[in-house]
Amino acid sequence: MNPTQLEVLGQADHPPDLPYRWLPIVAVEPGMVIARPVVGLSGVRETMYVAIGSTVTVNTIAQMIVKGVECVAVFDTSAQGFPDGAQSVAKFETRLKEIFGAEPDDACRALMDALIVARPVLC
Repeated sequence: MNPTQLEVLGQADHPPDLPYRWLPIVAVEPGMVIARPVVGLSGVRETMYVAIGSTVTVNTIAQMIVKGVECVAVFDTSAQGFPDGAQSVAKFETRLKEIFGAEPDDACRALMDALIVARPVLC
């Protein structure tokens, strides 16, 4: 990630449309750049916030582990999302239909639609 991209990230109010990938916290390494906000909790209280564009350090990783963060999104110019892209999303939607049924009621339909919009993640 070059300095110009980092400057743009620092001014972003919402996640930019740059390629990223989700990683389990154990695979995160110092120097990686956060692509989606990270929130650490202590009980129900927010005690940690890592903004988009922040560069990960050893201390950041340690704090995320302590706060129970399981995975984070990091920028990766080689990221293509899921290896089989559309096929994984289709499998995800098919699985949701198995869980919610062919004709879910209005309350379940809203949740199912929200999960489809959120898309599957790798962790």
